[in-house]
Amino acid sequence: MTSDVAQEVAFRVDLPETWHGRWVLSYLPTHRRLTRAQALTGLVLAEQILLEQDSDTPPFDTEVAELHAAELGLTLHDVMCLLALRAGPHILDRPGSSARHETANTVAEGTTVFAI
Repeated sequence: MTSDVAQEVAFRVDLPETWHGRWVLSYLPTHRRLTRAQALTGLVLAEQILLEQDSDTPPFDTEVAELHAAELGLTLHDVMCLLALRAGPHILDRPGSSARHETANTVAEGTTVFAI
């Protein structure tokens, strides 16, 4: 499964092992094996989070996002951090991201940042 929005993917594991038929989500550690429904939820959640950064989308539904994260056994904060780590510095190249430039530089310099 592939997300056109979040540039994240889910792969089915078809190796002859205990977790045969389970799924791996690109932004989670590879030892985390998911059901198909959880993998789909993980992709939907990644899209929700990344679409929130665009001003043209409806307001972010935190409660729904928290439920999706819980289905993966994570908190919403955990998922946001994992996606931010994967995004890297190229996220600054997105249109309308100039306001985020200072925050990204601050994080890169090692300052602790708390998201509320």
